[in-house]
Amino acid sequence: MGLATLLLLPLLALPILYFTDVSFLGLFALGDSSIFSILFFISAGIFFGLFIMWFGDLPFFKNTLVEYGKMMSKLKINTQQAFFLSICAGVGEEILFRGAIQPILGIWLTSIIFVGSHHYLYNEKFTKKNTFPFIVMVSFLLGLGLLLGWIAEEFTLWHAIAIHFSYDLVQFMYIREPN
Repeated sequence: MGLATLLLLPLLALPILYFTDVSFLGLFALGDSSIFSILFFISAGIFFGLFIMWFGDLPFFKNTLVEYGKMMSKLKINTQQAFFLSICAGVGEEILFRGAIQPILGIWLTSIIFVGSHHYLYNEKFTKKNTFPFIVMVSFLLGLGLLLGWIAEEFTLWHAIAIHFSYDLVQFMYIREPN
């Protein structure tokens, strides 16, 4: 799953970049940014991930996220796999969505597609019982997508990758199996 994300999504980005005359390697330019600013975004991703975990554990979301939690815990990932999957998702998804699609479709539409590409959104088990809490949670995820899009435009793709990686890492570490 992780390796497919890391390899296939950037491959999907290549034809889009070709037809828009954007250089694949150009996506990774740091510009005037420093490595320290990327560390700040890693911290922000950790904070946002912890906030979403806390928010998702509120009684308001209990029935909505039970099925999602069951699905994620079936993955039975360990700490090393959590890091690997977080890197794969952060790099692969950001190359495709922020690097290739966003310059064409803009932040809003790209964020909607990004959130929609995550299969739990159209899984009937998650939406059946508590539609309103589910809509609230998806709205927060859309907010994360919009934040990633803004970061990629205002800073660099590396900054979006950093916050995406650290957010996912918090989520995967939360559901991982003990080593």
